[in-house]
Amino acid sequence: MDIFTHLVVGALMYLLFLRDITLDYLFIAIFFSVLPDLDIFLMPLKRIFKSNYLEHRGGSHSYIIGIIVTCIIGGFYSILRQRSFFIVWIIGSLFYGLHVSMDLLTTTKIPYLFPISRKERSFNIEKAGSFFTMVNSVIFLITSLLVSIFSADIIVLRFFIDFYTFFFLIYYFYRISSKLWFSSRLNKNQKYFPGVLPFFFIIFKKEIVENEISLSIVRKSHFSKNQEIFSTKSVLKDEEMVLFEQGMALCNEYYYFAKWTAVPIFIRKEGIFSIRFFFIETMMRKRTMFIQYDFDIFTQQMISFNRGSSHNKISQLHR
Repeated sequence: MDIFTHLVVGALMYLLFLRDITLDYLFIAIFFSVLPDLDIFLMPLKRIFKSNYLEHRGGSHSYIIGIIVTCIIGGFYSILRQRSFFIVWIIGSLFYGLHVSMDLLTTTKIPYLFPISRKERSFNIEKAGSFFTMVNSVIFLITSLLVSIFSADIIVLRFFIDFYTFFFLIYYFYRISSKLWFSSRLNKNQKYFPGVLPFFFIIFKKEIVENEISLSIVRKSHFSKNQEIFSTKSVLKDEEMVLFEQGMALCNEYYYFAKWTAVPIFIRKEGIFSIRFFFIETMMRKRTMFIQYDFDIFTQQMISFNRGSSHNKISQLHR
C-alpha cells in the first residue's frame, strides 16, 4: 500500500480512537504508521548481508520486528522528550502493526511473523500500490492543508476528517466483504484478485492435467457483464514440461517475484522454447510486469533471461 494511504489512515485511526484521550502522541502514531516502508533505505545492505529480508516488504513488515523496533526507538524518544516510554511503545507498536495489517490486505505477500516464522501471506483484498486509495489520500491531505490555511473554522476541518475516516472504514469493509463473498464461490483452481477500482475484480483460473495447462483471466464487475481478458490451453511435450517446471523453480528464486501469481505464456521459435511469466498482481489496464526464460530445446539449458513490462494484451503474446 502506498505511503500516503498509510499516513492518512494512521492519522485518522488515531483521531478516531485516541483524540479524546490526548493529541500529544499524534506525530508518534503517524511516524510508526509509515516507518515499515522506510525499509527501502535498507535495500543496499542486502548486497552485504545477502538476505532477502532486507528487501522492501521484507523483514520490516513483521509484527515481531515492529515490537522490537518501537521498543528501541521509543526508548530513545522517551529519554530525549521526557515522555512515558510505555505509552510511546504501545502507540508505536499499535500503529506499526496497523501498517503491517494493511499490507496483509494487499496482493503482495509479507513475512508478518518474521523472524519467528518465514511464512509469507497476503489476503488479496486490495492492490499493493492502489491508485484509488492513493488519489483519495492525496486529496484528503491537500484539502486538509487548504482548510487549515484559509479557514479558521475547526468545524470544517473536523468535517473532512470525519468524512474521510468513515470513507476509508466503509471502503475497506466493502473490499473485505466482496473478497470473502466471491472467494467462497470459487473452486480450488480459481483465485480472486482485486481490481483497480473497488467494484471490479479478476478471477484467475489455472488447471494442470498431465502435460495440458489451461489458463484463463476473467474481469468481473458488480454492474457489467464478465469480460474475458485471456484464455488459452497448451499441451506441452515431455521435454517442454521439464523446462516449464525448471522455469517455475527459477521464478521462485527471486524473492519479490515469488510473492506474486505467475501466468506462463509459451513461445516456440527455431529450436528455442521460451516461457514468459506475467504477474497478475501488477496488471494495470494493458500493462503488466514479466520475466522471461529462453531455453535451448535440444540442450535443455537456459540461454537467456529477460525482465520488463508490456503494454500488450497477454493473449496477443501467446503463440
